[in-house]
Amino acid sequence: MRKIKDKLILGLVVGLLADIPKNLLCLTLFNADITTRKCSDLAASVFIPTYKVFSKKGTIFGLLCDFVVGSLNGIAAVYLITSTGKVNKKNALIKGLLSGIVSFGLFRGLFIKVGTSKFPKAYPSDILTNVTMSISSSIWGVTAGLLTLLLGHKDLFEPKPHIPSNSLDKTPSSSTLS
Repeated sequence: MRKIKDKLILGLVVGLLADIPKNLLCLTLFNADITTRKCSDLAASVFIPTYKVFSKKGTIFGLLCDFVVGSLNGIAAVYLITSTGKVNKKNALIKGLLSGIVSFGLFRGLFIKVGTSKFPKAYPSDILTNVTMSISSSIWGVTAGLLTLLLGHKDLFEPKPHIPSNSLDKTPSSSTLS
């Protein structure tokens, strides 16, 4: 299987694929009447009025919005995983988990709660729905971490050696100090 060498493309793919289990979990919990909202409802409510969010077209629009947000979050997750220290399976899963929690908090807190939209929001007010949405975002993050390892080229995970740009960046050797 060909591995993806570009971090941006890898992030888009990883984010999109990681959004599938997240949305399946949200939809399953919603259909079982455990939660009062789906993840796609939140994404759609940024752009359209609440009464349109719950229509068939609003649901489709919400899913598209959620997958776009997931893809963009995937870019951030890949950069976090590949640019912050050693990369192995354990670290990638932990960094992915962190990325999922942070992206949920930013999206939920900044865009939804603070209000980038003039429309009333479809965000849930009950604790159980909020907790399950944060859990589903955590699942997104762990999945993104795992997919980064599976789909990313090994060169993305190896530290790059520092190459001095000029002679002033070079450290003096012991022979030149004497």
